[in-house]
Parts: sequence; C-alpha cells; structure tokens
Amino acid sequence: MSRPTEGIATDASHSAKLGKTRFRGIDLKSGAEIFHEDLGNRTINVGEFLGVVAAAKWIIEHGYTPRTIYTDSRTAIAWFREKRTGSRRKSADLFKAEVFLQTQSAAIDTIEVRHWDNVRWGEIPADFGLK
Repeated sequence: MSRPTEGIATDASHSAKLGKTRFRGIDLKSGAEIFHEDLGNRTINVGEFLGVVAAAKWIIEHGYTPRTIYTDSRTAIAWFREKRTGSRRKSADLFKAEVFLQTQSAAIDTIEVRHWDNVRWGEIPADFGLK
C-alpha cells in the first residue's frame, strides 16, 4: 500500500517537562489542520485515543469521506475498537469519549481506523515534530 492521501491523520504529543498533552487532526487531502486540543497533563496514550475519537466526531458531524482515520498508536486503535480505554487514570474526557463511542456505535462502526506505517510512509502528517 502506498502512502495514504485521503482520510484524517491524528497524532498526540506529551511533554512531561511542560506538563502538556495535546492532539490534532490533519485532513490528508488538503493538509489542513481540522482540530487541535490541549488536554493538560495526560499520558500519550490518552492523547492518541482522544485524537482518534475527535476525528470520529469530525467525520460524523461533517459527513466527511472517506470515513478513514490514521494513527500511529496501536493502543488508540485497540481502545477505539473496544469503545473503552485501558487507562487506570479515569477522567471526564475519557468518560465522555467512551459514552460517545458506545452511544454512537452504529455510526462508529462505519469508520475505519488504520495504523499509519511510519517506517514506510514517514512521520504521520499530524506529528508535532518534537522528537
């Protein structure tokens, strides 16, 4: 498979030094940032997961096609598919995300979340460039 050119790419960054976690989504076709959120001090897995959930919300609310999300986080993919997190640090954001995934299950199940292959395709376009 060649590098994807359509769908939404999501990524998160976390700085322990700054106590800051954030995520964003990029439309692969246009290269435009379509959402960006600062979460405060969370784990990278929480940021990656909430980024995928935000992309699913964007797809549903805007009738976005293709209904495809890319992330380089296998944990976020697993949590999204299970419609619940494995995080031991519960928060209102995680609770709302889980409720959204469960109550919107029929629409969520029409969205495909794929793993972005950083080795073959380079860094995911939503990367914050902090490595």
